[in-house]
This record gives sequence, structure tokens and C-alpha cells, in this order.
Amino acid sequence: MTDIIVKIMVEVLCILAIATKEIKQGSASESVHRKTHMVTHSYLEKYLKRLAGRADIEDALGRLDKLTHDEVLMATAQILKLSHIVDSKVTSVDDKVKVIIDHGKEVKVFMQQTSNTVDQVKRNQLRQDLQRWLSPPDPSTNHNIARGTHHTGTASWFFEGSTFKDWKSSGSLLWVHGKPGSGKSILCSTIIQDIELMCEAGLASMAYFYFDFRDTTKQDLHNLLPSLLIQLSAMSDPCCDILSRMYSAHKNGMRHPSDQVLIKCLKEMTSLPNQEPIYIIMDALDECSNTSGMPTPREQVLDLIKNLIGLSLPNLHICVTSRPEIDIRSSLEPLTPLHVSLHDQSGQKKDIVDYVRSVVQSDTKMRRWRQEDKTLVVETLSERADGMFRWVFCQLETLRHCLPPSVR
Repeated sequence: MTDIIVKIMVEVLCILAIATKEIKQGSASESVHRKTHMVTHSYLEKYLKRLAGRADIEDALGRLDKLTHDEVLMATAQILKLSHIVDSKVTSVDDKVKVIIDHGKEVKVFMQQTSNTVDQVKRNQLRQDLQRWLSPPDPSTNHNIARGTHHTGTASWFFEGSTFKDWKSSGSLLWVHGKPGSGKSILCSTIIQDIELMCEAGLASMAYFYFDFRDTTKQDLHNLLPSLLIQLSAMSDPCCDILSRMYSAHKNGMRHPSDQVLIKCLKEMTSLPNQEPIYIIMDALDECSNTSGMPTPREQVLDLIKNLIGLSLPNLHICVTSRPEIDIRSSLEPLTPLHVSLHDQSGQKKDIVDYVRSVVQSDTKMRRWRQEDKTLVVETLSERADGMFRWVFCQLETLRHCLPPSVR
């Protein structure tokens, strides 16, 4: 660009020099009495005409025109170059701004995650404090024992039936009863497994309890309530907040709550608005003592069930298994049409046949029996079981130690 401007100036100076020379020559041939500063328009016009006819002037003007054209092109190029530089710098700045914004977002997300982690650590610590405060018995020990004796495929008729499906879909009470040894606890453990799948998917909350006549910590309302509350608070932050307020109201665990306070807390948890379904499952209610007290421990649990059902909460589902004892029947039958008698079910009888046949065919000692003895055992035990898995189990335990000739 500088070279072009220098050349333009040179051409302009050349033209001015030629023009000056021509004017001086013309002025000398004019009358002496005329003065240079009095040159009129007619003289200037004459000089210009003479200049216009000179070849060197035309060449200089041609070169000047070309240089001027090159100057315009070069100026345009310079402008485009500057525009590109500015645009690239703007783009670079814009990219840097985007990077800064993205880093800002990452920092914000990181801070939020850190805050959530801190909150979760605090909540986990709170749950541990609540666990130590209420010290509930652990029902998972009973649950694991029941799952260990479950035979694959057992009770499929129950889960495919309308009674169970109605209970799962509507807030209500399901009462499953049967004779001793009819597999109520095993069925209860399978119900728990079914609901756990919903809990893992975030579709429900659950708390369960096994009453046990062999364990004094699993025989009354005072131990049932803490277990239910701790389980629900472990699965739900709003439930944990309710229990936390009760913890604070009792001097942060310095005092123990009464059963009435625990019941109130349970009702608050089950009455929370806009929450997922809650399933409360209690096994072997008949193993809750009914011999002393006014009211007895069993009557207290029955009253709790009646109160919870009386809340008419559409998201609350309660399942109770027990023997069909008179006091339990008189309390639970009026509360729900959903009840199942295990020892009267055709599906239960088929499950017993399948169970006996499976054991006889798979047990290493029973494989040595004659086929007619195997068939005799399957038919006899199935006919005499009367819906009681436990009786069949005891018979098979005795028979498997018999020598083949003594089986019959």
C-alpha cells in the first residue's frame, strides 16, 4: 500500500512539473506588459488544451489512473484483512467467554454436588443417630431365614390372583391366614421381595416386621413401631424429617418417646401428601402375646391396624399374616374383603405336590429308592398335608434317613 501511494505521488509530481513548464513557456511568448497573476480564464483554458495534447501527460495520467485503481483494490484488501483480524479476535474472545461460562457452569454443578454430598452425609449421620436412639429389632434376620426355605415357583397362584393385585393397586388391608406350618412366613417373605422391586425403582416405600415367639424383642407394639419408623425414614427424606423433629423434641435423644408419640409419628409419615405408595407388612401376628395386659400386646397391634385403616389413605397398603385365631379374625375380617386362607387353596395343594416331588427326585439319598416308593411318598404326603408345608418338611426329613427297604 505504501509503494502504491509513493508511485501515485511521483506521477502527480511529474504531471505538475510538465504543467508548470508549459505554463512558463506560454507566459514568455505573451505580451510583456501582462503579469502572471493576472492570467485570465481564457489563458488557463489555452494552456490546458495544450497540455491535453501531450503524450507524456496522457501516459502519466494513464499510469496514475491504474495506480489509483490498484490503490482502491489494495485498500479494500486491507479493509478485508483488518475485518478478518477483528473477526478472528472477536471469535476468539467469544470462545473464551463461552469457555469461561462453561467453566462457571461446571463450577456451579460441582458446588451443587458438593452441597448435596454434604447434605447427604449430614442426613446419613442423622439416620444413624435415630437408629441408635430407637434401637429397633432387626426383622431382616427372620426374612432371610424365610427366604432360605422358599421353593422356586411356590405361591405363583397367589401373585397371579386378583386379590393380591387389588391390594397392590388400592389402599387397603390384606389378611393372609392359614394353619400352623402352611407357609405364611415364606409367602410373606415373597410378598416383601415383590414390593422391594417397586422400591428399588423408586415407585414405593416399605416397612416390614416379623413377630417371633422365640424373640422377646419381636412380640409387641413397642418394638414394632420403632422398626417401622426407622425403615420408612431410611427410604424417604420427608419421613426422616418427621422423625428428626420428634428426636429434637425429646432432647436430641435424651428421652425415649411413648408409644402414643410413635403412633402419631407413623400417622404423619403415612399421611404425607404427594408421596409414593407405602406398604406395611407384618408376619405372624398370632405370635404376638395375647395372655396378659389390658390391653394385651396383640390387642394393641390390632388397634394400630384398625387406626391406620381408619385413616382411609389411598396410598397406604397393609398386609398381615397369621393363624386364623378368633380374636384376630374378629378384628381383621370387618376391615377388609381381601383375605386369603392358604390351607383351602387349590394352588397351595399343587405347590405341596410339586415341592414333595422336587425333593424326592433331587435328594441324594432318596434317589436310591425304587420308583414305586417315590410315587407312594409323593401321593401320601400330598394327600395328608392339609395345606401344611411344615408337616411335609418334617416327614421328608425323617424319610430321607430311612434305608430303601424301610421307606414303605
